[in-house]
Amino acid sequence: MSRAPHSVRTHRVAAAALAVTLGLGGLAGCSKDDEAGSAPNIATTSTSPDATTAPSATDASGAKVVAPEAVGPYKVGRQVITMTDTARNRPLTVDVWYPAGVDATGAASRYTFTPTIYFDSKAALDAPPIATDGPFPLVVYSHGSGGLRYVASFFTEVLASHGFVVIAPDHTGNTAVDEITGSAVPREENAVNRVNDAQFVITDMLQRNDTAGDFFAGSVDPDRIGITGHSFGGFTSLATASGYSNDIATVPGDPRIKAVVAMAPYSELISDEELIAIDVPTLLLTGTKDTTTPIEPETVRPWENIAGRPLFRVDLTDAGHQSFTDICEYQRLLPTIAEVPEVLISTVDKLALAGCGDAFIDEERAHEISNIFVISFLETYVAGTSGYDNVLTKDGASIIDEVTFSGVDK
Repeated sequence: MSRAPHSVRTHRVAAAALAVTLGLGGLAGCSKDDEAGSAPNIATTSTSPDATTAPSATDASGAKVVAPEAVGPYKVGRQVITMTDTARNRPLTVDVWYPAGVDATGAASRYTFTPTIYFDSKAALDAPPIATDGPFPLVVYSHGSGGLRYVASFFTEVLASHGFVVIAPDHTGNTAVDEITGSAVPREENAVNRVNDAQFVITDMLQRNDTAGDFFAGSVDPDRIGITGHSFGGFTSLATASGYSNDIATVPGDPRIKAVVAMAPYSELISDEELIAIDVPTLLLTGTKDTTTPIEPETVRPWENIAGRPLFRVDLTDAGHQSFTDICEYQRLLPTIAEVPEVLISTVDKLALAGCGDAFIDEERAHEISNIFVISFLETYVAGTSGYDNVLTKDGASIIDEVTFSGVDK
């Protein structure tokens, strides 16, 4: 999950059973002040380009580029669509964030769990026309185990504002709802499903791109595609590029992937040989206090085996596994909402032990730093934008006290 410092007016709380999933998803409900208060929105960072803490970046002409952690030059649109993989008889619910024109207007996009549990984005609009100056680079985002497709919109919305089309599927069988309803499937099955899902949503989006009259026609550059993900989604990102095999199936690597970002990756399931097969630029982002997918071995082994160059590693000091999620904000929010079951508060409190509180980096700062490095990386190695690569150097990264940066170019 992911959060950002924006807020929205809260709405009604519905079924407590489904609300438990919000420890892995999101929440909106009535405040104890009769909706006079506001609840956090999973949205975009409010940092302005002139307030960045990232190293100064300039393009080839010497002009300053938009700070990677700041909102980019585009407004953001969002649609929720269904992509059906007929070969697997597998429909997928997919969020698509995309650049909209600077004059785009309309209602806020709504992140909905049930008709009565939702929140409105402060950054994304509901299905405005896509900007006409594409085609744009495409990035897949893969959520963690027991997560939801929009759990990192602090990142996905900002990335779209920089001129990327971002697609994020719910990995059916491995979402928060699946865990609550008892429809979750075994880990080995999820591993294969996830890699197939990531490759399929790329194929589906490229088909839409090539279909005259489709909303996304002509919007995507098929030669500029990247993949990102958190935790089990980090595995998905690595395995989609490398190819993956277990006792259930073998999925070849996807040659369309030009760059990979794995956030707090769960890499146990991927072999050394598969890691070696990753031959594209890769960024590993992790937390020094992550005990869920600890740096040793979950990040160290990919770092030692991935063949792709350049290879970057950013260790975020005092970040835990939940430093890359919204759990900390939910922990603050729940006590302000009426009629929240104590079991939900205690569940979130338990999850929050993995990244919230004085022992960990402030989560807003963790999200800001994540965007500095991840968006700079994707701008450089997927979009091909000049001026961001100086962030991905020891000198550039040294400006940010909270990270240990490593890079291998050859």
